[in-house]
Amino acid sequence: MISAITAWLLLGSCNRNPGPEVETPAPMVVENTELRLRLAGVPAGFTTLTNDGDQLILRPADAASLGEISFANKPPEAGQNLPAEVKAHQLFIEGREDGDSRGAQELISQLGTTYCSRGRYLLDGTEIEETTIFALHPYADRIMTITYRYPAGTDSNERVTQLIEVLATVEGLD
Repeated sequence: MISAITAWLLLGSCNRNPGPEVETPAPMVVENTELRLRLAGVPAGFTTLTNDGDQLILRPADAASLGEISFANKPPEAGQNLPAEVKAHQLFIEGREDGDSRGAQELISQLGTTYCSRGRYLLDGTEIEETTIFALHPYADRIMTITYRYPAGTDSNERVTQLIEVLATVEGLD
């Protein structure tokens, strides 16, 4: 009798309606023709603030999380010396009010050898953290930068991880 009841309970649980399917939103794709960039699958934690001309800026979707991620291309004649760009960024940080370069790191990304440089400084009395990614543009004809500026705090590792997740979406426009 117990096995009949157990079988009946198991059979009843197999026939249950699984409930509504949870829809996964389609990844956000952002294209900028002037920068010749496509961001395929921007992380859900970001929205597009500006995408006009050579301006491409993302911001955190959560209004309580301040900050902006901006994309830029160096002119081709500026060369492709990524370590020199990292050094220039560190000097830029150190030249700002209370500037404190927090070092750089070499990474490998879908764009090849990539560098990440981070530092803090005061801007209008507020301590800002700036993390910049230096990589060759997907067409390898110039340097591309991705800069994340946000109020300095204790979430540096999370912010750098977010920036790297955005970097992972970068492609060239066909």
